[in-house]
Amino acid sequence: SNWSACTVQCGNGTRTRHISQVATNGGKDCAVSSTEICIISSCTATHLSALGATAKQNGDFAGRPATLAIDGSPTTVTGQSLHPGSTCAATILSTNPWLQIDLKAVYLVSRVRAI
Repeated sequence: SNWSACTVQCGNGTRTRHISQVATNGGKDCAVSSTEICIISSCTATHLSALGATAKQNGDFAGRPATLAIDGSPTTVTGQSLHPGSTCAATILSTNPWLQIDLKAVYLVSRVRAI
């Protein structure tokens, strides 16, 4: 049979296939299952919160907590000003603002966008 879908939408998982062979020449039927590792590396913010990733920052600004950075919601930005109702995380005004995201596993990160 064909390989099943990967057990995860993002990260490391497994997939399985089942093979059955009908006996010939008086032999016995045979059934075998194979499992292999599958790696889904195109993780988006939509998947991060589903993986149990956590986020924190040095303080919330305008009711925009760090968890908004990983919730998968679209963001709307024009220049440096956020539109009302934006779903971006925002830190308090600080000389050293920070945002920390714990992905709970090792991933190759190809892009981070900070505004």
